[in-house]
Amino acid sequence: MRRVVLALAGALLGVGALLVSSPTAVADPATCQQYDSHGICVVEVDRVEGDVGMAPPPGATTPVAGGGTSPAVCSVSPSGTVIPCQDGQSWWSQDMQCYVQALAQQPPKDSPVWGGRTDGAIYSCLFSTGAGAFPGTSNFTFWSASPPAAPPAIDPAQLAQQALSTLTVPSPTTGRYPAGTLQDGQPFTVVNAYTWFWTAPESFRALTARADAGGVWAEVSVTPTSLSFAPGDGAVAVSCPGPGVAWRPGNGVWTPSPAGCDYRYPHSSIHQPDGRVTATYGIQWSVTWTSSTGATGTLPGLTTTSNATFAVAEVQSVVIR
Repeated sequence: MRRVVLALAGALLGVGALLVSSPTAVADPATCQQYDSHGICVVEVDRVEGDVGMAPPPGATTPVAGGGTSPAVCSVSPSGTVIPCQDGQSWWSQDMQCYVQALAQQPPKDSPVWGGRTDGAIYSCLFSTGAGAFPGTSNFTFWSASPPAAPPAIDPAQLAQQALSTLTVPSPTTGRYPAGTLQDGQPFTVVNAYTWFWTAPESFRALTARADAGGVWAEVSVTPTSLSFAPGDGAVAVSCPGPGVAWRPGNGVWTPSPAGCDYRYPHSSIHQPDGRVTATYGIQWSVTWTSSTGATGTLPGLTTTSNATFAVAEVQSVVIR
């Protein structure tokens, strides 16, 4: 619908002229349903072809990366200018394109704005004018049986999910010892040796991101909690609480990792496909969020992975370079 403001006095003069100049019977004039603060009648007419349509109601949502929906944002059509969804006690009606509030002092029931009704309430509709408006055109009053739809409360958990989708959570690097090469050039580890595994420290650090909408923000924190190692020989994965530590010659050849990040292969990989195993490194991440509303929460944990393929050799068959 498109609102057209008509001067009530002018409309009555036009009706009077018709009554004087034409003997033809006419129907009773329509009762004005809406008046602005200056007593001017606001008439709604059907939208004609090519007219600009109204924006979607504030409950509308749009898809975001990774699934879910983004919170509705209050905006002025057709420019798309984002404005606050609340202005004091008034709220923005995306459909009506104005700030709506029930009048603190309701007009008498015999006032024309009620249109003969006794239920509902009279509301003011104040346009967002930016630099100002011409006198008499910035607001009007109207009757409604129920409060016009207010913008939905922004869900900070949705904002946290949006913030998470902007992060690139790193995969582990595939540090390992023993890590020489066989005569045929294949990388290897050794049966019954403590095979140390680790990831680069820069891949094992906390990350944060923030998203905001409608004056509300949520910040998500992604924190690494453990490093896992699935050995690829059919055994269950093992894990340690940190990134592990890189082996150094001073640590000795047969000693366990001081970080607890190691695994001992009980058999060679000679019977594995291509005579090798494919181990999977994984970083487990916890995801928490806070928000400007005071609400906090968690999101499902994440695991990022990388693979490494190598042989598991009997010590008698290796040549260390």
